[in-house]
Amino acid sequence: MSLQKSEASPVQREPRQFLIRIAGAAGQIIEVYDFTLYGYLAVFLAPQFFPAKSEVASLLATFAGLLSTFVSRPLGAAIFGHFADRLGRRKIMAITIFGASGAATVIGVLPSASAIGVAAPVLVVLSRLTLGVFTGGEVPAAGAMVLEQSGSRRRAFSASWVQVGGIAGSILALLAATLLSAVLPHDELVTWGWRIPFLIAAPLGVMGWFVRARLTETPEFRKIEERGTLAPAPIVELFTNRRYLGQLLRLLGIFLCGSFFAFYVFLTYVPTYLLGHTQFGARAIFLSALIAQCFMMCIVPFSGTLADRFGRRPVLFAAQALFVILSVPVFLLMGLRTFGFVLLAQLAIVVPIGLHQGVQTPIMLELLPTRVRVSGGGLAFAVASALFGGTAPIFAVWLVGRTGTGISIAIAVMVAAVISFGATLVTAETGRRDLEA
Repeated sequence: MSLQKSEASPVQREPRQFLIRIAGAAGQIIEVYDFTLYGYLAVFLAPQFFPAKSEVASLLATFAGLLSTFVSRPLGAAIFGHFADRLGRRKIMAITIFGASGAATVIGVLPSASAIGVAAPVLVVLSRLTLGVFTGGEVPAAGAMVLEQSGSRRRAFSASWVQVGGIAGSILALLAATLLSAVLPHDELVTWGWRIPFLIAAPLGVMGWFVRARLTETPEFRKIEERGTLAPAPIVELFTNRRYLGQLLRLLGIFLCGSFFAFYVFLTYVPTYLLGHTQFGARAIFLSALIAQCFMMCIVPFSGTLADRFGRRPVLFAAQALFVILSVPVFLLMGLRTFGFVLLAQLAIVVPIGLHQGVQTPIMLELLPTRVRVSGGGLAFAVASALFGGTAPIFAVWLVGRTGTGISIAIAVMVAAVISFGATLVTAETGRRDLEA
């Protein structure tokens, strides 16, 4: 009888781990689905909500709307991080996924500026701000849920699934954009077709909540709850503890390049750049990006596996070195203006992005103890996203406008990678130690 139990137990545990990983990824699917849609459909959103005298001004205003999502993230990280560290990860995850999907869906039903005037861009910005609040608490809570229920030898691999969810969301958005551009005439796509993908966020939110409703609270949180060692004010503790504050500053440096600046330059701005600087149609550009993203989704869990075997820092160093090596060649390849070279460029640059994405969730959460883990990791992630992520497309539009060449963006990515390398250099390895309570 005992033999039968021991043989059955692995079979019982595996579906549970799979469920936890899928539940952790669900929120990122919605969040990145929305961001990617907004970025890839920016050329259609601009005349609808941000009409201006010039195309560049209209695009800048549209990407400023995207920036507002990042600006409100720190507020969401502070609010939801506090309650995740006080009440538990599971309860907060149920709230954030509904809020994020609702805010994303609103874009699909908003009237255009031609119908309601200045109220249209104001409502777009308000919906982006609301989305930012909910997503500010989503990533760290979901990451902690997965990380704290994984064995020490598989923590990075398990936590990497949060970012796999983000890439899956991006792929879903690209599929929607590709199918729309293939099925609808350009005029219909411009007038009303772009709304359809945003409406899909509502059923995605319902499905994500259904999966998360089956979760239980993490053992790491239950331990500090039973001991009575919950932080009364996690944010205050973060800023009054010199060690915690130092970890937050290190995380900001690590997140600069691969997590945000390079990620949003290459995956959000570059399609807009190609639409404006090459003869490719939207269908070809979306297709090449879709293939590259599918490739990257395979790289992220592989990165987590590498991080579990060799440590978090070696994988980060490799990603940062590849950003320095590949950035200029990638833009040179895209400048050749053939589909094959554009695809090759995108396949190359998603390698360091995927390597970095696979490590960012574990290192952000392992550096801090359980009592302030979600608040601290979320605040670092949210502040970095506001400073380096939401500004990346705007900076890229401005830089290309001033220099007239995409090589200038490549140089900026290289500088960001060097800064991230320095931050990683002064950060302790977290892969070979138990989680701190």
